Amino acid sequence: MIELQEVDLEYGAEKVLEGITFRSGAGELLGILGPNGSGKTTLLKAISRIVRPSNGVILVNSRSLQEFGQKELSREIAVVPQSSEPKFDFSVEEVVRMGRYPHKERFATEDEEDRRIASLAMEATGILHIASRSVLEISGGELQRVIIARALAQEPKVLLLDEPTSHLDLGQQVSILEMLKTLSRKIAVIAVFHDLNYAAHYCDRLILLHDHRILAMGDPESVFTPERIRAAFGIDVTVRRNPLTGRPAISPLWRRTENGAGGRRVHVISGAGEGADLLSALQNEGYAVSAGVLSVNDTDYAVATALGIPCISEPPFSAVSERAMEELKAALENAHAVVLTRGLWGRGNLGNLHALETSGAGCIVIVDCPSGEGEWDFTGGEASEILERLKAKGAVVTREVPSTLDLLKTIFISRKNSD
Repeated sequence: MIELQEVDLEYGAEKVLEGITFRSGAGELLGILGPNGSGKTTLLKAISRIVRPSNGVILVNSRSLQEFGQKELSREIAVVPQSSEPKFDFSVEEVVRMGRYPHKERFATEDEEDRRIASLAMEATGILHIASRSVLEISGGELQRVIIARALAQEPKVLLLDEPTSHLDLGQQVSILEMLKTLSRKIAVIAVFHDLNYAAHYCDRLILLHDHRILAMGDPESVFTPERIRAAFGIDVTVRRNPLTGRPAISPLWRRTENGAGGRRVHVISGAGEGADLLSALQNEGYAVSAGVLSVNDTDYAVATALGIPCISEPPFSAVSERAMEELKAALENAHAVVLTRGLWGRGNLGNLHALETSGAGCIVIVDCPSGEGEWDFTGGEASEILERLKAKGAVVTREVPSTLDLLKTIFISRKNSD
């Protein structure tokens, strides 16, 4: 168990953290977050005794951190730094065995127990198959696993990691985080995160730092609110519930600027999150945006309401009503252009497409999102047929938000010149 009680940390006369109080133990992955300069790395350095508090106390299993000898502390706490570039041509196994130093007397040689524990550490981190390879010849993701395996060879009770997924590709990041989640069932794992969505997905508990203090602490649902993220990072976001995991999913909102769209009215028919970036981008360009029909539990509805975009809505799991259809027809008649994302179509929202097809609306742009590949038409083919008829009547197909914005600009400039 690690426990901090009213800890203050300073560099010279500059206070970095103040009044830090929390505890963490085996069975949880604790994430430390905050903007650059908020003291995340300094907090890890304090727990590992690299930085000494100017006030307060840090306890390890109810003992003050200062009571431990260096080797004794290394048997309790292991640290994985932000980066560990290899400088010598050691094998993977040799580097991992270096983690056994806290358990060895001076000048003692490795024994069978050391080799067994190093082997278990490599097995736990998935690198046993590259044990004989040089650390100068492996990938960044493999090297990160080697450094974690070396830390595990210390047999610590607490594992501290500073941005464990930095400089790794997506597959390597997920693999490392899955491994840390598994490790946290047996030991305490405390890690600094920059990616809020990774922290929300993998962490059991979060500490959000801001202005030298803990701004919020608790489970991801309670910590990640739009208000707290705005206070800590100075950005506006939407926070929705991931339908697959139940964890928060954070998306930044574009800031609105006046970019000369002249207040032209654009209505967006979307859903399932495919319109989130589009809605923000259109408003950012200065268009007068409206949206719908959307279910009130849809991500696009959350984004629209957060941006103050007028939205035609229906309750969850409800078909499009006659009232909503009348509102949609009025919005389509009032719009200078309509942008439709392919989305997921079923009998409940098919009314959107029927209304669009019969409205006579001009300048229809279909954003045929790559994320829509695969099964998307659950209407027995009726949605696909309507989309094909719209294309045959002149609807233009784009593939991404930037090309959609460029197309709208081109269309409106052309109209202005012809007028």
